Amino acid sequence: MNARLTVVTGLLGSLIVVLSQFVTAYSLEDQFGVNMANVTLLDKHGPLTLALAALAGLALLFLIVAAANAPAESQPVALAVGIVVGGMGLAVILIFLLVDLPDIGDTGMYDAPGSGNLDATGTASAGLWLELVGGVILLLAGAALATIEASWLDGAAPDREESPRTD
Repeated sequence: MNARLTVVTGLLGSLIVVLSQFVTAYSLEDQFGVNMANVTLLDKHGPLTLALAALAGLALLFLIVAAANAPAESQPVALAVGIVVGGMGLAVILIFLLVDLPDIGDTGMYDAPGSGNLDATGTASAGLWLELVGGVILLLAGAALATIEASWLDGAAPDREESPRTD
């Protein structure tokens, strides 16, 4: 059950990172605090973080298939998937820290439709924090999978019902 919970948690972290790309990450406000525009992370840095989350999700799905087909040999696969998922989580966190976080409170010119260039300040919104939370979940799920015991991996795959034998 512990391995299954770890995989589901990793998939949830991947989904959170994907959702963070489409939710407003920054609100651009003028000097009076009036919202001039909303910016998503997909607008800001393209599909890079989206691709990282998708790769982590696919690696976790691969682990589920590997554990279902050969549970005894799935510990090396869990180690590899844990490294990939943890690496993707670390990459998402680094993108947050190095690319996204410095723009909070930053003021610059924004070309407002119909008004020309106006000073705008970036204010953090939900999408930015979802990216961080999803990255941390991926990092922790990856670390858990990389250090999981072989006996716990028996529960990683969904339960299968065996069909009755007819002789």
